[in-house]
Amino acid sequence: MHLRIRLSSLSLVVAATAAACDKPPVQWSDPVPIDEIRGPARLFVDSTGRALFVSDSERSTTIPPSAGLCTTSLRTIPSSQRVFSAWWNVRRDSSASLLIASSADSGRTWSKPLAMDTTDVSSAGCSRPPPSVATVGDDLFVAYSMIAPEGKGVFFAHSMGSMVHAPVTVIYGDRLVPTAIAAEGDDVAVAYEDPNGSRQRVAVAFSAAQGHIFAWRSTASRDVDVATTPAVALSGRMLAVSWATRRSSDSAATRVVRSGRIQ
Repeated sequence: MHLRIRLSSLSLVVAATAAACDKPPVQWSDPVPIDEIRGPARLFVDSTGRALFVSDSERSTTIPPSAGLCTTSLRTIPSSQRVFSAWWNVRRDSSASLLIASSADSGRTWSKPLAMDTTDVSSAGCSRPPPSVATVGDDLFVAYSMIAPEGKGVFFAHSMGSMVHAPVTVIYGDRLVPTAIAAEGDDVAVAYEDPNGSRQRVAVAFSAAQGHIFAWRSTASRDVDVATTPAVALSGRMLAVSWATRRSSDSAATRVVRSGRIQ
């Protein structure tokens, strides 16, 4: 069982200070179309704000041995010396635990699964958004949406070796939503479909403290967009958020991206 860290008084002070200064946390550019590529891919942004999707071929094709593993939720990512996997592991009552494992031999063998968050109380089984993953060195960062005992929301967890930090709440809401995550140094950005409101929007939360505190949140998509399926990237002070959008329910989806400098 993991105790969840709610938004701390420090994060509220930071948010209040930012509001008092009346300065947006990100200086956004206008959204522009972006090409997707087939197969596994991740969003990349350079120091000038130029964003593109790049092939993410360094993936293990093996699955960690774990009874209850939802294969549709499995996400794998390389680190500096290992490969990490994260997934939802369904229990008999159709609730789930968020588990991770690592491999030092490109997925031929896997470590014993480690619990990142065991507090899910839903009955969704495998019908839930998969976690999203990022690494810095051999630290693993995971964003995910679930129903916690205190409510639905988007959450964040961080592992360092065999140590798992207590999960942190990013935002509470009315529904389960897809997430995306990027990390660089101590900076962590979590993008997500907004779990509140009737219109689908994509927002981003930012931490300069390895996810222990999320100092601010910003809506990245425009009011005219029906925005889904977020992706996010970091490079220094540059942040890029991408989403799929359609102007109406019967129109074709296109993907756009907007970059911004973190203030």
